[in-house]
Amino acid sequence: MATAITSTRAAFEALSQFAHIDVLLPRESDVRFATLVDAGGQATVSRVPTRRNLFFDEQANVFVLLKTAAKEAAVRSILPELELVLAAHATDAVPQGNSNAAFASGKHDLNNNTLRASDFHEIIATAEHTYVVWQQPLHLVRPRARLHRPAVYFTANLAIQAQSGLRPSVTKKLSLAPFQPLPANVLEPLSFGCFTGAASVSISESRITKVAPKSSNIHDLVRPIRGATRRAFPIVPALISRIRYSTLPDAIVASLHLETSHIVAGRTQILHAGLTVDNADVKSLTDVALPLEAHGGDEVVLLYKVLPENAIARQLSAEHSSVSVSVKAEVTLDQGSHILLDIEWEANIDLTHVWQAPLYQWSRPAGRSSHHKSLSEQSWGKPTRHVTSDADVSTEGGVIFNFRAAALSHDTTEFRVSVHCNNRSSRPRRFGLVMTQPYKNRISAPVNAASTTRDSAEHSDPFEQKDTVDVLDLNPDARIGPLPSRACFESHMLFKALRAGVLDLGTLKIMDLDTRQTVDVRELPDTIAPTFTQEKPHSAGGQLEVGLQLA
Repeated sequence: MATAITSTRAAFEALSQFAHIDVLLPRESDVRFATLVDAGGQATVSRVPTRRNLFFDEQANVFVLLKTAAKEAAVRSILPELELVLAAHATDAVPQGNSNAAFASGKHDLNNNTLRASDFHEIIATAEHTYVVWQQPLHLVRPRARLHRPAVYFTANLAIQAQSGLRPSVTKKLSLAPFQPLPANVLEPLSFGCFTGAASVSISESRITKVAPKSSNIHDLVRPIRGATRRAFPIVPALISRIRYSTLPDAIVASLHLETSHIVAGRTQILHAGLTVDNADVKSLTDVALPLEAHGGDEVVLLYKVLPENAIARQLSAEHSSVSVSVKAEVTLDQGSHILLDIEWEANIDLTHVWQAPLYQWSRPAGRSSHHKSLSEQSWGKPTRHVTSDADVSTEGGVIFNFRAAALSHDTTEFRVSVHCNNRSSRPRRFGLVMTQPYKNRISAPVNAASTTRDSAEHSDPFEQKDTVDVLDLNPDARIGPLPSRACFESHMLFKALRAGVLDLGTLKIMDLDTRQTVDVRELPDTIAPTFTQEKPHSAGGQLEVGLQLA
């Protein structure tokens, strides 16, 4: 064993004499090093066109070139005993601030990879030197520190493998357990016995500033062959990813925003995009065929519906649930470089923010109410939307109303809202439907254009203020019933758009004609009317449905 170690050490020392390592990032991945070495040696190789800048989250294609005076046979025999450590470090090209300048300009490790030296790309032998080429991709993750102008440089170390026995030995068992308080007398473990007349040896724990194991024995350590890139490469983000959340009844809609940077001179293809959430089911809402091509400044938004698995999972994730984002893309620059991006990061989402669907309740009977117009508690709350289908509504007793409307309706034309009533109670029911439209005060012309909005409202002519609505109600008071138990009825309500945009239909008052109880419904389908200059849509653009259940 000792003879083998001595032989390996002697062979590595012979390899290290007049040895030099270069780390290269060529612009093109198919570099023919044999042709370059034959043309002019290492000087020609160093003039290969390299990348100008790098991108975060990319798989950098790094080449390591070893030049040594040893013969090819000796190099091939020693390579199985060696290992190559390739690392990427980030630094700040322009340190910011005076108090923390050392930290800003320091080295921040991004990633490192260790490979066997025998896994080389090619070996080139000349009359005087032997060249060994390694090719290794390295993932450039984002640094934890905030850097003003980040730049990345690479280092490569060729050394003897750790299992060969020539590495410094690390103390496996420390004398003191970590994260344990020290005794009042640190030297107490050294008191093996009490002798008559012996002086007591004591040292306080307050005088101990550092506890470290014994330093390694490095007198027989062979120095590795080190190399690095000749410069630091500026690094910028090529694909910016963000995530946002919106709450819906019993679900959360997560939007994944993928924005291509303006500085990317080329095209970007999004190959894969995925989102996973712990204790929840994720369903994609955007049927987009991948790969998807994007250019500088483009933004792609992917929607996902996050559904908690059950109530127990929602309680387990009461604090936070982990959200994992995975994006794979390929960037083709105009200069000819092909770059693979692998974006993976995690965030937190609170599934407890999912709110339940609004529960409508009848007002008190008219005979017991002290108000002539009794509104339900839900009608005064925040307007919410609950898009549902017939299968989603509970089969318990009560009355179910479903409202359907076209998503698009051209202005100056009439559109209708379908009202479907399902009586699941045990008695016949009679209902009346009355639309109450909100009036909005809009000032036609302010007195003084330079005055503030408040002054314009105070000094304007009251005859110039107009009460306007979004739609014109063309319905008389609609009546439903008498509707027997377990029976259904469908009616229609006609409207006419008076302006373009998202139309506010108003509030629908449902009145039970037997008990004189009422419910105000504001969660009606949203209908959009295009502007007058746009062409009339050829189709209705889909149907929107809003459902509610009354006891």
